[in-house]
Amino acid sequence: DREAILSMAGAYKVTFTFEETTPLKEGYELYEPYQSKAYELVKVVENSEDRIILQHLLLVGKKDKPHVIKHWGQIWEYEDPNSLEFKGQNTWQPVQHTPAETKGTWTQFVTQVDDSPRYKAQGHWDHQGNTSIWTSKLSTRPLPRRDYTKRTDYDLLVVTNTHVITPQGWTHQQDNRKLVNRDGQNQFLCVEKGLNTYDRMTDPENLKRFDVAEAYWAKNHQFWATVRDAWLAIVSNAKEPIHYQKKIDGKRLMSRMHALAKESSKGNEVGRSQVNQLLAQYLE
Repeated sequence: DREAILSMAGAYKVTFTFEETTPLKEGYELYEPYQSKAYELVKVVENSEDRIILQHLLLVGKKDKPHVIKHWGQIWEYEDPNSLEFKGQNTWQPVQHTPAETKGTWTQFVTQVDDSPRYKAQGHWDHQGNTSIWTSKLSTRPLPRRDYTKRTDYDLLVVTNTHVITPQGWTHQQDNRKLVNRDGQNQFLCVEKGLNTYDRMTDPENLKRFDVAEAYWAKNHQFWATVRDAWLAIVSNAKEPIHYQKKIDGKRLMSRMHALAKESSKGNEVGRSQVNQLLAQYLE
């Protein structure tokens, strides 16, 4: 299991593909398929016996002058009895699993660009033949960026995730259903298939494009470790739903957290107390 998780680290050319395949509501018209391509560096930022943390760093812009975006994170924990259920409205419900349900599983806790929760689900690794496959239990999550910037006709995704280790790298497959859960409605709009393909890059000349991501992480990793630890403490100790406000005084938590990151990158000390104070303003 650990070998499979660690093998997802590296430098990749990534293709993100999503296609709505089946309408589930009468009269619903499927949207056009979505595809984009990117370059992404996946770093191992923690590697202990029962926890492995991978951080994705996305490169955008021109090849000769790329910009780095701290992208999603994967926090893998062995035989972790806790997961999260997204309820909509920036609210995550802690879920406790029994010892029987938890035995032999890994949770995958996926974090957003500011290390706030996105989703967390239990699943099993299966190693047969020449590959390794992790399949999650059913989980729920917020709308992805490709939709929430353009659509307001559904409220959350109901998802089964599959990670497949391949000779070229790995794939992240998603079986999605788009759910409307408001005003007494609880109905699905459609089924969507997602396939994110991570093709490993090994040519030394091509790998130079990732130098800017390595430099960014060297400069900023300590700040984001502080933020990640603060969120992990909140999620691990939660007994009640975790909810944070989308905006305070017109500003999102994400933008204010990145402002702190910018201060830290300038050499100004930003500690756990400042991160906790910011989170406390938004958490309810």
